[in-house]
Amino acid sequence: MVASIGMLPGAVLADVNLIGQSGLVHMPDARITEEGTLSIGVSNIDPYFTIWSSLTVLPRIEVSARFTRIDQVPDTGPDSEFGDFRDKSFDAKLLLLKESPYLPALSIGTQDFTGTRLFTAKFLTLSKNFGDIDVTLGYGTDRIDGAFGGIRYRPSWHKNLGFVAEYDANDYKNDFRAPESGADQRKGGATYAIEYKYGWIGAQLSYQGGDVGANLYVSIPLMQREFIPKIDEPAPYTEITRQPTVEEAQGDTRYAQEITRELERQGFRNIRLRLEGTALEASLTHPRITLIGRAVGRAARTLVSLGPGDIETVRITYTQNDLPLLTYHFTDAKRLQAYFVGLIPQENLDESVEIGYASPEYAERFRDKKALMILDDTDPKASTQTYYGDEGHLVSIRREDPFLSGFRLIPLNVRLYFIDPSGDASYDAFSMLTYQKHFGQGLFLNGAARLTLFENASDVTRPSISVLPHVRTDIALYKQEESRLKLNGLLLNKYSQLAERVYGRLSAGYYEEMFAGAGGQVLYLPRRGNWAADLSVDWLRQRAPDKDFGFTDYSVATALLAFHYRIPDYGITATARVGRFLAKDEGVRFELKRRFHSGIEAGIWFTRTNENDMTNPNRPKEQFLDRGLFISVPLASMLTKDTQEQANLAIVEATRDVGQMVESSGDLYRLFEQRMALDAGEIGLLTDFAK
Repeated sequence: MVASIGMLPGAVLADVNLIGQSGLVHMPDARITEEGTLSIGVSNIDPYFTIWSSLTVLPRIEVSARFTRIDQVPDTGPDSEFGDFRDKSFDAKLLLLKESPYLPALSIGTQDFTGTRLFTAKFLTLSKNFGDIDVTLGYGTDRIDGAFGGIRYRPSWHKNLGFVAEYDANDYKNDFRAPESGADQRKGGATYAIEYKYGWIGAQLSYQGGDVGANLYVSIPLMQREFIPKIDEPAPYTEITRQPTVEEAQGDTRYAQEITRELERQGFRNIRLRLEGTALEASLTHPRITLIGRAVGRAARTLVSLGPGDIETVRITYTQNDLPLLTYHFTDAKRLQAYFVGLIPQENLDESVEIGYASPEYAERFRDKKALMILDDTDPKASTQTYYGDEGHLVSIRREDPFLSGFRLIPLNVRLYFIDPSGDASYDAFSMLTYQKHFGQGLFLNGAARLTLFENASDVTRPSISVLPHVRTDIALYKQEESRLKLNGLLLNKYSQLAERVYGRLSAGYYEEMFAGAGGQVLYLPRRGNWAADLSVDWLRQRAPDKDFGFTDYSVATALLAFHYRIPDYGITATARVGRFLAKDEGVRFELKRRFHSGIEAGIWFTRTNENDMTNPNRPKEQFLDRGLFISVPLASMLTKDTQEQANLAIVEATRDVGQMVESSGDLYRLFEQRMALDAGEIGLLTDFAK
């Protein structure tokens, strides 16, 4: 449920209006929904149908995006079957003054501040709470023409119910092509509404001068750590068994086999064990568990329960793609064991834990045959299993051996495209097969192929008019292939640790749907400080849209230097990428995102380059900024079992060729940031350690 501002006893709930901003019906108010509230909805009042979303990214800042279809106004583009006119808008609101017992809340805001700006407006608004009643007064310019205001009544005896009376100051007669849409017949003025909320779901029904409006939405509290409890997680190891001595474990590989098999049962992969004197060491990864601290905690519990009873220290190095990310050194194994059985609190354990970046000597220790705990019957084979409702898919078929090689088949994927160039929405249903072969020493082969089942996403008929090389605007041609079976990617990646806190990647093959080539990346992480830097260089050639292995005549060398700065207390990361992009344009791409407690990330990006893309819609002599919003949703927050899978959504003003980058599944900074939760102030390296 959208939460109240929380300033005064009896304060009403902040709500959203027909365009997604917090407000009354048509007009904004001074309220801001609770920090981290993501609202997504649809609304309709003749002649406007709107799909919208809004997000309170910080306690005082709300941003929103909307797509508006104007009924009865045909598009004037070259495609005569394009249908009604469509427009994208971006809005923002800033809470300048929070409400106090004597002063109202004060906010300023803007509507449709970028792009075609067909519905642009600026406003200042005040809101004051009086028990069950919230009063709003404001003044706007441009489309909001002058003074406006309203009252919202939410009775204390039924907080889910609300009533709104509003004065609508929108200047409808001057709306875009108003005589054609009929908007010039709308007078604005007195508006009345009834609204109702149930949990995350809200609805509003309004009436104005003979026109009926409706708004239906869902509001998701992104600051909530977990929406669904993890009731289907495999249990950690808790059995009490006889433990061998160090001498016994060194002379009998059955003990190493028992530890390894138990770790594999819990989902650990690429496991290596080392025993030297009274120090037990492990190198491992977990493809499913999100937090490294939780994965290491499960592994440590297993090691002290099944390992030699007379070990003194435990060292665990967590890896990803054979890259050592972090090393956990537990200097007192007895204290670690006492913690797991509940004899001491975590504060006492913390005193005997050292956590740091893995050193380059990490791999050398596991090449020492004398200290390795070697298995007699190491078997890389694995069975093929079918999962239902796993990792967000209805059905998935998977095979993965203990060393990270295998495949996954998802028989049915459905992808929806809203606001595409030929209609309000389109769909694409397909089967996806992914394959990974791990050759060892950081060398991986990753492939992906898809079989189209049924779709209408290829019906886009409007050609690109970009004056730049068509590195993205010809994407429709790649969707219109006659063959339903397509190779999406086939990439060989080599990961390596070059020095302490310096990592590298070399890649060659088919990067993505549109480009193939070769390149690499180097990442530097400081010992201390909330920043990082990386350099990516790739030589690329554009794939032919009608041939899996064919190419066009276009090739390009890209080079991007990126600087990342984090503010972990707020979950904010700012990134600047400077260099040469896919269309051979040179400039900078800025990214700003926030990670909420739920793990959901939301952000914006925009670019400034030395090229001017004339793709519609562009204003005359306007140097275009490629820009958009994106949301990344970790499916673990929605499922009963942990997973590293994510769903991604991007909203762009238009598909452009400026400021474009090749897609790479092996981006090093993203790998480290996600696994180590570098941008999460509320998560530490021992978070959920005992779970």
